[in-house]
Amino acid sequence: MKTVEKNGRLVFIIYNTKMQEMILGCHTRGFFLYFCPLKQYDLIMKKYFSLMVLAAFCVVTLFSCKPDDEIYNRKCKISKIWYLSNVGDPNEVYQYDKKDMLTHIVIDSLETYDFEYNKDKTVSRIVHKGKHYTEKIEMTYTDRLVDKMVYSVNDTIRQEISFTRDEETTRITGIEEVYDKAFYDSFSILSKKSLYRKMVGDPEPVMKMMRENGAKDLVLHCKKTITYDPGEKEKYENIATVVEEYPEMRQEITRTYKYDPESFNPFYGMQYAYAGYAGYYLNNKLVETETIRTAGVITRETVFTYNYTGQHFMNDKKFPRQFTKTSSENNIPRNTYILYVK
Repeated sequence: MKTVEKNGRLVFIIYNTKMQEMILGCHTRGFFLYFCPLKQYDLIMKKYFSLMVLAAFCVVTLFSCKPDDEIYNRKCKISKIWYLSNVGDPNEVYQYDKKDMLTHIVIDSLETYDFEYNKDKTVSRIVHKGKHYTEKIEMTYTDRLVDKMVYSVNDTIRQEISFTRDEETTRITGIEEVYDKAFYDSFSILSKKSLYRKMVGDPEPVMKMMRENGAKDLVLHCKKTITYDPGEKEKYENIATVVEEYPEMRQEITRTYKYDPESFNPFYGMQYAYAGYAGYYLNNKLVETETIRTAGVITRETVFTYNYTGQHFMNDKKFPRQFTKTSSENNIPRNTYILYVK
């Protein structure tokens, strides 16, 4: 009997010269025996090797594109968005190329955000050209997952965002933001930067904190910690809590979420750069609770409720055509209307 290794498996070859046959046995977790003529041995091993190569290819293909690869290439794509009212021109128009890659977002028929891609279909940068300035968000990746974003105006860096991830799920668990305070000190400048306000951050809450709590530092920081609801199948597809810490202003904001398991989020799969947290929860929110602490003391708590109507069905999943957000502070509903690519 001879023992050899073929593609990581032990193969036992027992020659029967009288019968001109071989007894082949192969095992990984189990063991089996069968007989074959010697002249068929080479043919069998060639077929065996080909099957192993095919199986390896299938495994690589299956797992090379992880579910949270940050590539917005869904079958259910957004076409247009209206805010407040669905009468008149849309506030956002999403444009795609022949390969269904998002190439432009047109804002209020006036401004355009251009998307540039790497060879692996990840977004390399988003560019907005104003009359006297150019805004850019540039992104770097590890294994097709974003690990850093840099926002600049006329090639001067104004904000950097770094991401950390869970090693097993690859979900984003931490975000570190570094702000240029001089940029924030001039609201008249910041308010005109469309790409920043839409895709990088909301400047008004940060500026409000600066006025109320003061910050003499030249650089501001924000540390965000994200936890996920594992769900019944432990896929960690919905964000459970987000804690935002602003150390220079002694402020902490905690957000908690509850979801509708039957309603699916049309922004899921979009990258943080152009969807924020919305790109990282599968289902639509029902309740969001925002708690603000200053120097460890709760200073404000607001509850936002969401309602979804006009369902759009795709692949047996329901996506909303309209959703309404209401704040406990004023009970004034704010509507968003979505039209999808057919």
